[in-house]
Amino acid sequence: MVISDNTNLTIKLKDGRKLGYIDLGNKDGKPLFHFHGFPGSRLEATLLADRAIIKKIRVISIDRPGMGLSDFKKNRTLLDWPDDVVELADALGIDKFAIEGISGGGPYALACAYKIPERLKSCGIISGLASKDLEIEKKFKLFSIIGIFPWLLKLMMWFQSRSMNDLEKAEKKMKKSSKKFPEADRIIFDDPQILSLFIKESAEAFRQGSKGASYEGKIYARSWGFNLEDISPKLKVYIWHGDADVNVPVAMGRGMCKLIPNCEGKFYPGEGHYSTIFKYFEDIISTLIS
Repeated sequence: MVISDNTNLTIKLKDGRKLGYIDLGNKDGKPLFHFHGFPGSRLEATLLADRAIIKKIRVISIDRPGMGLSDFKKNRTLLDWPDDVVELADALGIDKFAIEGISGGGPYALACAYKIPERLKSCGIISGLASKDLEIEKKFKLFSIIGIFPWLLKLMMWFQSRSMNDLEKAEKKMKKSSKKFPEADRIIFDDPQILSLFIKESAEAFRQGSKGASYEGKIYARSWGFNLEDISPKLKVYIWHGDADVNVPVAMGRGMCKLIPNCEGKFYPGEGHYSTIFKYFEDIISTLIS
């Protein structure tokens, strides 16, 4: 059962939960499922939808549990996500599809690559977060914070949700914060339209409060429940990552690429966490749906 009010779509899953998503582009276009960052929402897809639609690609972006329109799921794990994706794909009559996960959506894309490779045409990871078990030179701050001070993440997400109550103030704050970003990322947020859409999609993550985002943070700090080496070699996985990324270190992308059996990585000099997908979006989606 699919419900639409022009901008929002939901489906009722078998377990009774509501799953929110956005479906953009021609229904006859090649399907690409988009998994948003952290914290984020299905509306993230609107940032690049026009460029995808020109390429005749159908973009389906899904809210994860507890964010946007999707109901919270108690005790969920990373490997629960592919089941939700399959239910939605079946409801939409889509057999095979490509997927992409950006930043915090990366682990969810890889969970699908591991669990449902037979449904996927390709898997793309853009500026993607790696598992806490991946050995890299420098420890990732988020994992350390959650591990030592789990209450601090909850507080951080609560403050972030409160700051999104006034979108105009949130935009001004983001504009100020972006001055500390790498140059490539600063250029992205100098565009007022991109900044406005980014704030709106981020605010949507907290539509139900901060519970969903807080729980998701805990998932990132746990073991994923599978090994990257066990992803089917029949599935092509692509990784795109900027080496100037200060949000997710490029070492994560390089490390994952070495472990995934059939992986091709592109690592861009001088590109940041946000600039990579904006600058190379056409190349990324053309690769994934070819």
